[in-house]
Amino acid sequence: RLLVQVRLAAQCTDARVNLVTPALFARFPTVEAMAAADIGEVEELIRSCGFYHGKARDLVWQAQRITEVYGGKVPDNMDDLLTLPGVGRKSANLILGDVFRQPGAVVVDTHCIRL
Repeated sequence: RLLVQVRLAAQCTDARVNLVTPALFARFPTVEAMAAADIGEVEELIRSCGFYHGKARDLVWQAQRITEVYGGKVPDNMDDLLTLPGVGRKSANLILGDVFRQPGAVVVDTHCIRL
């Protein structure tokens, strides 16, 4: 679920993502359900997050890759995470740190102030 939320959060507020995800997760409760989803239906559920065409495509394609290549489990290493559509280093580090508790996974974005 965090991987989905991270993708939706791009150019969107966390508050908006938190409004959208309950219906999205109710309709697609598993990675397998998301992998089989119609992209248009996902678009309708996430429309208010903005950039919904690309985000919906990425969510479905991520789920398909996770299902087909990784046995339904989110990868636990940087190289494999970066093969997922819509996942860059920042998102991968967030997943590695928060989900897998890997040390050294630092999330830095434009809101950080250089020390």
